[in-house]
Amino acid sequence: MPDTLTQALPESFQLGSMRIFPNMVLAPMAGVTDSVFRRLVLSLGGCGLVVSEMTNAASVSPKAMKRHRLLDYLPEERPISIQLSGNDPDLVATAARFVEELGPDVIDINCGCPSPKVTGGGHGSALLKDLPKMHQMLKAVYAAINIPFTLKFRAGWDEQSLNYIDTAKIAEDAGCAAITLHPRTKVQGYSGDADWSRVAEVVQAVSIPVIGSGDVRTPAEALARLEQTGVAAVMIGRAAMANPWIFRQIAQLRAGETMFMPTPSDKRDLLVRYVDMCAETMVERQALGKLKQLIGQFSIGLYASNQLRRDVQRANEIEAAKTIIANFFEPFISGAVEAVEVPDEIAVIKEGCENGANN
Repeated sequence: MPDTLTQALPESFQLGSMRIFPNMVLAPMAGVTDSVFRRLVLSLGGCGLVVSEMTNAASVSPKAMKRHRLLDYLPEERPISIQLSGNDPDLVATAARFVEELGPDVIDINCGCPSPKVTGGGHGSALLKDLPKMHQMLKAVYAAINIPFTLKFRAGWDEQSLNYIDTAKIAEDAGCAAITLHPRTKVQGYSGDADWSRVAEVVQAVSIPVIGSGDVRTPAEALARLEQTGVAAVMIGRAAMANPWIFRQIAQLRAGETMFMPTPSDKRDLLVRYVDMCAETMVERQALGKLKQLIGQFSIGLYASNQLRRDVQRANEIEAAKTIIANFFEPFISGAVEAVEVPDEIAVIKEGCENGANN
């Protein structure tokens, strides 16, 4: 991408009274984007906004909050958006009011998750089949809170019912400060390609900021999406699991600087740091589970990474997992084995709902 074009691309966007800089957003991903992962990504630089894991509005109450920590965040994560799902306007509005009291900067409403577990309850992408109800829900949220709120949605239920323009206009009318479109349909799930021409259409159809999401795998792709579609911001999900430095690299590419390329020792240290951060707030079993989930994406493209994934999955203690990681990277760090990256596709999170690149 030519330097003149890179320098001309927008670097921030307005969200309510806030200026989000830079205009790169970490997508919400179920089971992934907890406080630890958000802080890890933010510490590497280049990310302007993070979004929590999706939380069912029905579980948002003082009593229910004792059972999970999905809404926890620390001051260094600001600006932060908390994502809610639901299909009852009054219930979602009440949950949004409760969440606002916790002090986040933004509330995001999920109408895009394609998981059968979610749509089966009338949440997520299911609302794309009932736009009047979605409109009612968004208006109820707008009336209930004072902070900005946003909507994340898909292009439609299927190719025969594409309604992303109508959805965007409904969100604007209901008072959304910004919207995020993942341009696949619910039926597509995680298959095929994200059609960003649909995102570009939405940019032309509404006056509020539009964030694009889906299939952004490299820094160059992120900047190309900005240039090609006119979006206010780009949201990145799975690629940030495979390469947590991607936001930093985007900022460097935009500035015409040499992009940081993590060495084997950088990758080893980040994995160890991540599991140690998890262990600070979780029991060992949970911290190991987080590492095992991340390693599936993070190791993609690494030479002989299948063995690393298998060995980490078998570990039942944190120290054992850290030893496995150290032993895997040692030959690359010492130079005994060349650290060659092999082409591979970013894997799909199949369990639960990934509300990021695929939502």
